[in-house]
Amino acid sequence: MADARRIAVIVNPRSADGRTARVWKSLRSQMESRLGPLEAWETRAPGQATELARAALEQGCRTVIAVGGDGTISDVVNAFLANDRPVAAEAALGIIPQGSSSDLRRSLGLPLEEEAALEILRRGRVRSIDLMRVRFRTAEGRSGQRYGINVTSFGMGGAVAERFNRIPKWLGGRLSFQWATFSEMLRFRGRRVALSLDDGAPQELFISNIAVGNAQFHGGGMWVCPRAAVDDGQLDLTVFRYFTFWELVRDLRFLYNGKVYDHPKVSFHRAARLTATADEPTYIEVDGEPVGQLPLEITVLPRALPVYVPPA
Repeated sequence: MADARRIAVIVNPRSADGRTARVWKSLRSQMESRLGPLEAWETRAPGQATELARAALEQGCRTVIAVGGDGTISDVVNAFLANDRPVAAEAALGIIPQGSSSDLRRSLGLPLEEEAALEILRRGRVRSIDLMRVRFRTAEGRSGQRYGINVTSFGMGGAVAERFNRIPKWLGGRLSFQWATFSEMLRFRGRRVALSLDDGAPQELFISNIAVGNAQFHGGGMWVCPRAAVDDGQLDLTVFRYFTFWELVRDLRFLYNGKVYDHPKVSFHRAARLTATADEPTYIEVDGEPVGQLPLEITVLPRALPVYVPPA
């Protein structure tokens, strides 16, 4: 039976390079003192957060709190919808950011401090935000689908996520991601893609990357879609035409200062739906997670997910 008072917590103990595991006992005590009784599950494998959150919703929980990084949050988000419809009426997502970068929380106005984040869950408001329905080809060649909440990218961004997923993480999450990024900057030679926006004709582009933003930040603070709003019913596209390695190094500041559209090789577009194809393998990442390759279709789902955010 559904109960608005029942709270499920999905915890990724490996998030924030293992810090979450060290603070979880204390954090759980704080959560119970402020929010009441909790039903908590810890993830043990990639993707398990979706299964645990879906089970919690089907068992009647109407608040599901993700404790982890952007990947954990994205996995939990994918539990809320089935066939583009809510799995549970009036269910809402809560977030306690615990990632190495926690990019999504910047666009939602959520704090990194745990006490402040708990206060939002106790006294904040629920805001319905957009999601992205992303369809693609999996590594096995099958059709795949995933819901995205933050940023989807393809080109070098997808290649970085795919490499990061394969390499050992003995350097820790942040340094390993930086190493994967630098490696791809050295070796990436661009991709020719055909991009269609809404019902428009395909545009042939030679790119380094295309970022599709429901929100504004990804990749550890890269401000790739500075005009994106999470509830405007539109997707923001930032197209990076091909950059050489030295151009990337020279102009890296444009990825962080909010002036990315001032660069002559970067353009801004907006659409509710897009498709992209390529003649050679072109990797895709959704909310930082590698999912497959082009061809790709992304459609915005307006105000599809209720999320706890700070008071107005």
